[in-house]
Amino acid sequence: MNLPIVVKLLLSLLLGMAIGLERESYELQIDKTKRSGIGSLGIRSFALITTLGTIAALLLQNYFSLFLIISITFCLLLIVYYILGSLITKDNGMTTELAIFWSYLIGIFVGLNIFSIQLIVAITVILMLILSLKQKIKLFVAGIKQFELESFISYAIISLVILPFLPDTGYFLKDIPFLKSILSAFQINFERFLNLEIINFFGLWKVVALVTGVEIAGYFLEKTIGQKKGWLLTSIAGGFISSTSTTQSLAQKSKGTKNTNRLVSAAVFANFSSFIQMFILLASINLIFLSRNIFYIFSISISAVLIGIYFLKREDKKSENLTETKENLKNDRLFSLMPALKFALIFLLIKLITKFSLIVFGNNGFILSTILGAVTGLDAIIINTAELAGKTITFQTGVITLILANAVNLLSKAGYAFTQGSRPFAKKFFISVVIIICFSFLGLIPFIK
Repeated sequence: MNLPIVVKLLLSLLLGMAIGLERESYELQIDKTKRSGIGSLGIRSFALITTLGTIAALLLQNYFSLFLIISITFCLLLIVYYILGSLITKDNGMTTELAIFWSYLIGIFVGLNIFSIQLIVAITVILMLILSLKQKIKLFVAGIKQFELESFISYAIISLVILPFLPDTGYFLKDIPFLKSILSAFQINFERFLNLEIINFFGLWKVVALVTGVEIAGYFLEKTIGQKKGWLLTSIAGGFISSTSTTQSLAQKSKGTKNTNRLVSAAVFANFSSFIQMFILLASINLIFLSRNIFYIFSISISAVLIGIYFLKREDKKSENLTETKENLKNDRLFSLMPALKFALIFLLIKLITKFSLIVFGNNGFILSTILGAVTGLDAIIINTAELAGKTITFQTGVITLILANAVNLLSKAGYAFTQGSRPFAKKFFISVVIIICFSFLGLIPFIK
């Protein structure tokens, strides 16, 4: 849109005043002694800067030399302003100076019509937002620990650098050179196993990226929300990282407190987080299979919430405060490569064993081998079952497998509670687990004819 010159100048003036308003309000909040000896830039200064940029842009086509003189002079003045400000305030920051430069560019954008007015306004708003978040960004950066930064970079490498370049091709037993000939020499008939997929590097690494991504999201949820809101949200967030570890931490805590109801509530809500994680993993891999599990996930989630609320309501108000619990749940190992490789190996083994069992023993063999694997964790089980459901196994078999695997996993956590926690905590948590398992079998109702 080619606006009249007067409108362009007016728009540039208003945008500069908006930027200057943010800068001036910021200057009023900081210690004025920091800027002693130099003038503070505010509404008037930035309005003049954007307007100057627009005037320079209007002169570009017919008076290029004048445009060049204005721009060079402006840049020189900006450099002098930065040098003097750095010497006087002993502050080498360039936030205000960059805001000045961007304001001049915004004025030029308005004058040249190279961007739409909507985009120019959007750029101005984003600039103001970035400037206004300076203190919050400083506090956020100050709170970041070295291992968190290293973990985030490591995760970015495996998900954005390694994953896209891995081959999305399955490798089967029949692809192993001379395998068929070797087996035939020993009179072993392995024809039905030759189409067994051994590995798909892209698929395997995608699973690693997905699971660790959910865990990292849970960690930052625990860090940003849980620690501020208290022990309950910390337990819920901890469940995304590891519901087993969170349950074990709460069980150990129960030995030193009489407030077992509150701890049981936290443990139940931590496992509720694992049910939400199950929903996320299924949604990422097999949406049709997820739709078959909706009733099951809804049943165990509602039962967990109701049980958690029940024990929360029964907490002993005279018992000691549990604010220190959140310190016990902190996980200083956000992400590292070795645990990721370990998970990939476990997932690969479970995938091969369950497929082998399915070929040799049918559905019963698949279910049994999956249940045994659920003792160590559910993530690999969920992903493997979701990948096979509707293809190698029926959806009904997949749902039954998840119900039984989750039941075994919950019972194993109850076992940890008995070995590591107090008897009252362990008994109450065991009863809670049994109730959740009973509700989980409601997930079979859609398959009843």
